[in-house]
Amino acid sequence: MDGEAGRGNGLLLVAVLLAALNLRGAIAAVAPVLPELRAELGLTPTTAGLLTTLPVLCFAALAPAAAWLGRVVGTRTAVLAGLVAIAVGSVVRVLGGPVVLLAGTFVVGAAMTVGNVLLPVVVKARFAARAGTVTGLYTGTLAGGAGLTIALTAPVAAVWGWRTGLGVWSLLAVVSAAVWLAATGRFPPPGDPRPDDRAAGPGVASVWRSPVAWAASVVLATQSVLYYAFTTWLPSVLVEDAGLGLSAAAAAASVFQLLGIPGALLVPLALARLRAQRGLALGVATAWALTPLGLLLQPGLWPVWVGLGGLVQGAGISLAFALVALRGADEDAVRRLSAMTQLVGYALGAVGPLVVGALYAATGSWSAPLALLVLVAAVQAVAGTVAGRPVLVGR
Repeated sequence: MDGEAGRGNGLLLVAVLLAALNLRGAIAAVAPVLPELRAELGLTPTTAGLLTTLPVLCFAALAPAAAWLGRVVGTRTAVLAGLVAIAVGSVVRVLGGPVVLLAGTFVVGAAMTVGNVLLPVVVKARFAARAGTVTGLYTGTLAGGAGLTIALTAPVAAVWGWRTGLGVWSLLAVVSAAVWLAATGRFPPPGDPRPDDRAAGPGVASVWRSPVAWAASVVLATQSVLYYAFTTWLPSVLVEDAGLGLSAAAAAASVFQLLGIPGALLVPLALARLRAQRGLALGVATAWALTPLGLLLQPGLWPVWVGLGGLVQGAGISLAFALVALRGADEDAVRRLSAMTQLVGYALGAVGPLVVGALYAATGSWSAPLALLVLVAAVQAVAGTVAGRPVLVGR
């Protein structure tokens, strides 16, 4: 029986990681084909920007709805529906003009939100003893999915066009859905609601009143602000302050993204040796602070700051998600904590690049925006020391 359960958990781990591959890829796939897409559809810069910001807004606005869906139909069914919806949305968005493109993108973003919120519930339910390690693998796979689609979309689009380049990723979602169905079909559904779970107990219902829950939310919020600000503006900073050409700046931005994979995988190694995560959170925040500070004071050393930023952006998201799994007292607490942190975190993350861009426009320099990002990292350090305490939310 133990062997059968072990094999089941092994297949479930594969299913979780495959699902994670789908939770950023369809967003990242847009960037390599954006020039061709804009030219054919006549998109304005604002509309083009929505292709990447709309899913992030979904992550925030729809997180409570995703948690509710998981409670009503069960985590297994909700995640399966999310993967199917990613496949459908990926196909739909390439079948028409701008309105259809945005509608399909919304479907993809909404479906990704389900996985964002509920996969940590699966980790808590079935991998509780290794929650930090599995969460690190999961977030590393998130970064890997983004890197995979960035690397492969352009070659596919060069042969068959941008519509195929975007739509082909629906196949990955279909395969992932099939593996998820197989992994959860013979074993008790992870995180599915028990009869007494329909109404939350008073401890779980008070998650919004928990200082630790708010601290975890601020960790994800500051991580999102830093990540999306650098994703949006790093090439511009390198061109203007470090004197790079456009192609070199674009290559540096790709390195920044790809280094998130090993960065995310470093966190499980640390979590396996730690009972509390305060020191790790402080280390991540310090590395984040050094990245914009270095670009501000020594832009000529940009390879150091880009490399450090790439590693820490992966480590930061891995830690933020791990804190949700580690701080929740049970599956329902994790579901609610996941919804709360993502509502707060991604709402601020979506506006982060806008604030940085507005500050640059107002000052005509990257000095003030980079100083602001150092301050954001300082806030993360404070929140991380609170969220890193070994206490449980919802008990």
